[in-house]
Amino acid sequence: MRLTHQREEILSFLRSKRAHYNAVEIYDAVRERIPNISLGTVYRNLGKLVEDGEIITVETDNRSIYYDGYIAPHTHFVCKCCSQIFDFEEEGQSFKSISDKGFTIDKHRTVLYGTCTECNEKN
Repeated sequence: MRLTHQREEILSFLRSKRAHYNAVEIYDAVRERIPNISLGTVYRNLGKLVEDGEIITVETDNRSIYYDGYIAPHTHFVCKCCSQIFDFEEEGQSFKSISDKGFTIDKHRTVLYGTCTECNEKN
């Protein structure tokens, strides 16, 4: 993959944060460094970065797409009330039984949907 200046800025922004952003939020942040970048350019570069495995996506219950620059194995939890996305690190060998059966895992994605602590306390 050829890392263009725009793609490099997008990737740098996502990797510098441990959060999840939609395309418009990424566009607003990157536009501070590249004022003439278009939203279309951001979308195209996000698609390419996802395709190349440089970033991952998380989809909320309302079908909104968020981008994550942290690609180490971890689980996402999406709150169905506030749509906030939380990261949880993998603990132990959660897929040991699969590999014991001869399967080889290249990557995985787990997204849990429910209600976060803050929303549970409000209700």
